[in-house]
Amino acid sequence: MPLTRRSLLGLLSSSTFFLTIAPGSVMTTELPAELSSLDFPQGVASGDPQPDAVMLWTRAVPRSGSNGNVRLLLQLSTDSSFSTLLLQEELHTGAERDFTVRAYIDGLTPDTQYHYRFLGAEPSVSRSGRTRTAPTPGQARKVNLAFSSCQNFEQSYYGSWARMLEEDRAAAEGDRIHFVLHLGDFIYERCWARRLDGSAQSRAVPPFPHGVATPTTRDAVSLADYRHLYKTYLSDPHLQEARANWPFICTWDDHEFADDNFQSFTTDDGQAVLEAQRKLDANQAWFEYIPAVLDELQQSAHDFRAQVLEQDHATHNQAAVDSLHIYRKLGWGKYLDIVLTDSRSYRSPPCLPAGFAASLGLPLNPVELVAIADGGSAYAGGNPPATLPFGDGTMANPAKDRAPGSMLGLQQRAWFLNTMKASAAPWKLWANALPLMPLRLDMSSLPLTEYHDSVFNIDGWAGYPYEVNVVMRQLENDGTTGVVSLSGDHHMHGAGTLRRSTTEADALPVAVDFTVAGISSSPIFEDLFSAANADHPDFAALVYRKTDSGIEPVWNISMLYGVLAAYTYSKTGLGAVTSWLGPNLANPGLRYVDTTANGYGLASFDAEELRVQLVTMQDCRENFEQPPAIRHVAQFRLPLWRTGERPLLAGPEFDGGAPFPFKIP
Repeated sequence: MPLTRRSLLGLLSSSTFFLTIAPGSVMTTELPAELSSLDFPQGVASGDPQPDAVMLWTRAVPRSGSNGNVRLLLQLSTDSSFSTLLLQEELHTGAERDFTVRAYIDGLTPDTQYHYRFLGAEPSVSRSGRTRTAPTPGQARKVNLAFSSCQNFEQSYYGSWARMLEEDRAAAEGDRIHFVLHLGDFIYERCWARRLDGSAQSRAVPPFPHGVATPTTRDAVSLADYRHLYKTYLSDPHLQEARANWPFICTWDDHEFADDNFQSFTTDDGQAVLEAQRKLDANQAWFEYIPAVLDELQQSAHDFRAQVLEQDHATHNQAAVDSLHIYRKLGWGKYLDIVLTDSRSYRSPPCLPAGFAASLGLPLNPVELVAIADGGSAYAGGNPPATLPFGDGTMANPAKDRAPGSMLGLQQRAWFLNTMKASAAPWKLWANALPLMPLRLDMSSLPLTEYHDSVFNIDGWAGYPYEVNVVMRQLENDGTTGVVSLSGDHHMHGAGTLRRSTTEADALPVAVDFTVAGISSSPIFEDLFSAANADHPDFAALVYRKTDSGIEPVWNISMLYGVLAAYTYSKTGLGAVTSWLGPNLANPGLRYVDTTANGYGLASFDAEELRVQLVTMQDCRENFEQPPAIRHVAQFRLPLWRTGERPLLAGPEFDGGAPFPFKIP
């Protein structure tokens, strides 16, 4: 039987304290005599605000260096001076939890700001944190949130967090951020010795306690290693300040465990390797360092549950995956429900192995090949081809008898669709680690060639088209409106409408996706430029163009207007060709990309409209004293649509200039 909130009140678990504010309670400020002398090197944080509750967090390290249990105090107040306390409670932690503390506080007042801090023996005290509760479900309240993703510690400094904090302090009260939605890659399990272009990283993660090293990388492989990463990332003052300033609502992507993982499998060098203990360790570290309300909700999520895995074995895959369930639903007043999904733990393996397209003489994975491989036995209404229509046409279809691919897994997908259908909120925010927009190359538009429209990256939703169509069609059939995906992962800004099918010419929009660039991770254009410049000169014209004033990111044209427009522009420099030869019909609904960006997103939901800003920062590779400047902001407006209507996305409009090719010199 799942634990309910009622059964948990007052319970002290091995990992989380459950505390209730009594109505009208005011506490004494007198400190207990036997507290430990402590440091709080990773600051404080709060997460998953409810109308009457929130999760608070810190890491309390004994100054003595002892590995024994430590005692500390939590204080909660409605004023920043803590002159009047609503709660003062003694807590404890120890080395078995890496000295982290999670405290779930219930009995709070809806839509209210609170201040909190943790204390040890005088004079040890944490920084003060500020959090807030959500409005009640019926409360008409505009929602202001920030959304973020991909914060590699080594590749840049956290100028995005610093700028977000500075802008929020200067904003009018009604425009300030209520909470931050973090869409994954909070840490990176892999450290690279240098950037792809050979230049030095901005800063370095200290050596792992264990780790596996190659000449070019270092990887976390143990619980101590993953804890080490969270401690290192949270040593940054700007990330610390952001977590102290706003409650965070988090999901994960791949780098919290391993690059391009699925379930408990890693995929280095294109080979799937079961690493169940490593997945278990990654899950435990996430749970210890990310304050999230899991067991405190019913059915959709649960706290970390330790498992004993003697060795990697097929049965251990499920045990490691089941150790932590993070998909869940939150609400924010009358206007917004927030539905968070896990796109890694339940997904099926990639539909195509590395190098499969090349074995058929294809430069990239064609859209049709991905659809056949991912659709499996369900392709073409249950009539998949016996052989693949590529190469000489004789290769047997390896997916003919395979179940269709899934990123969410059947159980999570059913929960997601039922949750969306049952939501009474006008806006349903899908907190989705990966972009839903089809990011394809219309290679078939190149004259005098036999190229096929191709999928650039099958690790994302583009590699799971069967499930995208299932989800979009079900949303349409259910009459579910107001669905907006906020996504990350691809190290680029983007915006576009989502259709019930990306292959039917008459398919209409059903939902909208905004994807946010990385806080600090290298923009995707930098990786493409390095690869094209070094190994793929024939591909270079679709990626960049060299001019006297620098490098132009032609890849943006390839995505928006198509490869013929990109190739022609690369050869002529004539900006008008983008509109003459575009748009890219393989990417229906795509309105905006900026593949050179670092930054963050801002979204404001009210009764009738969503406004989104995608903020692109100036370069943040160098350390700074003052927050780096904003390069430009792309703004979008989306009126709420109702049953029988379709989403009508307006924008982008720009502040502070526009990125290429929206502004071609």
